[in-house]
Amino acid sequence: MKNVWVLLVGILGLAACGQVDPGERATFVRWGTMDQRCYGQGLYWYNPISTDMDIVDVQVQAFEAKDMGAATKDLQEVHATVVVNYTLDGDNCHKLLTEVGHDYRAKVLSPALQDALKAGTAHFALDQIITERAKLREEVTKALQVRVAQFYIRVADNGVNLTNLTVSKAYMAAVEAKQIEEQRAQQKAFIVVQATRDAEAAREKAKGEADAVREAAKGEAEALRTKGSAQAEYNEKVSKSLSPILIDQQRIAAWQAGGSQVPSVIADSKAGGFFLQLPVKSPEKTAEKKE
Repeated sequence: MKNVWVLLVGILGLAACGQVDPGERATFVRWGTMDQRCYGQGLYWYNPISTDMDIVDVQVQAFEAKDMGAATKDLQEVHATVVVNYTLDGDNCHKLLTEVGHDYRAKVLSPALQDALKAGTAHFALDQIITERAKLREEVTKALQVRVAQFYIRVADNGVNLTNLTVSKAYMAAVEAKQIEEQRAQQKAFIVVQATRDAEAAREKAKGEADAVREAAKGEAEALRTKGSAQAEYNEKVSKSLSPILIDQQRIAAWQAGGSQVPSVIADSKAGGFFLQLPVKSPEKTAEKKE
């Protein structure tokens, strides 16, 4: 009988031994009342009849919420998948279990995250959300930290990640239509610019050709003026150098070069005047010259 009692005490002793590992905290509920403290890692003995041991994980944990909807500052609908890295307050885990329980994710974390996401997106227009995701994440993190801190849940400053951010199909269709219109406008603007450049090039070419023709005409006119001036100067010099005697000599020389003789002037006292006697070429000389 004594051996039976020893065996029973040994079994009860083993059943009343609990271990808390690193990264865990434990609470004890004695006759339905939770102890007002959390126990760190170690080995604990307790009465299994009157006491229950509850283990709480205080390491970093991840909570993922998919396809959470929110509205932007310009009233555009967005959807996001959000991953939150959080820890439980190891010094107040007994309060968390007393006030919320083990289903704190559904009761506290999920609705707080939804509210924080809506509060964050409300500060940004849709185009800002797409280009400034880091600022949006910072806004959501701050809002979430405030909402869960009172429930002994801690979120680090880099604890929120927006892994997937999408906009509504209607908005995407509108953006696509806008992009098409912008591309068309750019094409039209390019055509106008190209036509303007072509016209400008044609004007410059025509101007260059006109300038070339004008310069050529100026050159020709200048050449004519120079030639006329030189001719006039020459004529003036020649005119000044001529004298009656010289002219008579050149006239005589010209008549002689043509085979003629200088005409003779004969005075007739009976006729009361003068008459000009022209020499006549002999037929023999004319025939010889023709041959």
